[in-house]
Amino acid sequence: MPWALFYPADYSIGSANLGFHYVFQRLRESGVAAERFFASPVPYRSVDADTMLERFSVITASVAYEGDIPTFYRWLSGANIPLLAEERVAGSFPVIGMGGALSYINPLSVSGVCDFIILGDGMEVLDHVIESLRLYEGGCGRRELWRRLSESPNILVPPVDIKDGRLVRGLRIGRSLDLNGPYPVHSAWMTERGAFGKTLLLELQRGCARSCSYCTLPRCFGSMRWRKFEIVERALDEITSRFEVPQAGLVTPEAGDYPFLPQLIDKLINKNIGVSFASLRLDRLSEQMISALSGSGRRSITVAPETGGERLRFGCGKKFTDDLILEKLAMAKEAGIDRVKLYFMIGLPGESDEDITAMTELCRRIIAETGQSLTLSINPFIPKPGTPWQDEIFSGKHTIRQKYEKIKRDMRTITKKTPQLRLTGIKEAETEFNLAWYGYNESRELAKNIESGITKLPISNRETTGIELGRFM
Repeated sequence: MPWALFYPADYSIGSANLGFHYVFQRLRESGVAAERFFASPVPYRSVDADTMLERFSVITASVAYEGDIPTFYRWLSGANIPLLAEERVAGSFPVIGMGGALSYINPLSVSGVCDFIILGDGMEVLDHVIESLRLYEGGCGRRELWRRLSESPNILVPPVDIKDGRLVRGLRIGRSLDLNGPYPVHSAWMTERGAFGKTLLLELQRGCARSCSYCTLPRCFGSMRWRKFEIVERALDEITSRFEVPQAGLVTPEAGDYPFLPQLIDKLINKNIGVSFASLRLDRLSEQMISALSGSGRRSITVAPETGGERLRFGCGKKFTDDLILEKLAMAKEAGIDRVKLYFMIGLPGESDEDITAMTELCRRIIAETGQSLTLSINPFIPKPGTPWQDEIFSGKHTIRQKYEKIKRDMRTITKKTPQLRLTGIKEAETEFNLAWYGYNESRELAKNIESGITKLPISNRETTGIELGRFM
């Protein structure tokens, strides 16, 4: 069965997405003729055998971010594939599916185009999808395929499950996959062209036990689950017996929460494998973790204070003080790490001008006490579905611009090692907020606009989408 797996971004970014690896590996092991496609550098030929997209009867996309939605639609339209599901029933058009991180948060955002959407953890239902599609390949017909796929409560089949823009069937987003089951542990390939270089990605845990008000992880991705150390160790021993692994990237919502992290770091060091972390939380950052980074040749570290003021930081769920930030960064400096990237958000509920000023004062203090060079990544707060702050206000362009200007003025008062600023584009933030709340109707309207060559994005109906998302279990 010819199955095109599409990642709506450059090859380097798609190669750093572990879920994309898992699905590709599982399909190949199941005898499916799966090949990988990326938005660039060559959009309509596979990277596996240079096969043309038109030869594939099944196309599925791994959609991780809201901004990937228009990219996915434009890619399909550029291949002369009708975007609306009902327009693909007649003729020899491919079946279109979707999975990925966005399916945990808002699967409705792509529901106007897809024949099916795997909701959340996909490995447990992938066999059912494969079986159903093989029957379709055998001639069962598109509507019978929809019926068979809809037998699973973990698969949204929009042509069957959505009537007049409303869900008509109880559906469940998979958030409880047992990571100690018979599933992949690490990436299926390594490449120097990947975003992290030639790195073996190791998944240690999913979900989160914390309750940060802005974050989709706790409610959308489920409770904290982790892999037993012996499973990770066995997988690591097996792959290093066959391939050289120069570096391992530890994929976790928060590396310091993994209960077997000390043993794993020791294991990697003993194997002379460098270590990198997908996420570091300051209050869980240990001397061993910093030493592992430094020993791997890293001279920079990325942490997320989120805000300059402690009051607002605590309100977000990041319950650590400025003193703790200084303590951890001083520890990093002693280990030879002299560059720091700091993530901040602006426009948070309850934010004041003092919180913006405190951002600069925190940076001033870090530079004075550690001498490190700072790069600030500053992003507008975007209320996302499934978060405690999902109903809060998005600041909008005027307020964001004012806050950006204040930050730039304040930072220029730091004359020694003035921090570098990377400000998320205001239009980019507005687009992300709009797409985050797309429902079925907006998804269809976007598809029609793209097919008509209209660049303007439809405006989301946040209230209606919120109601519909509340129907998912």
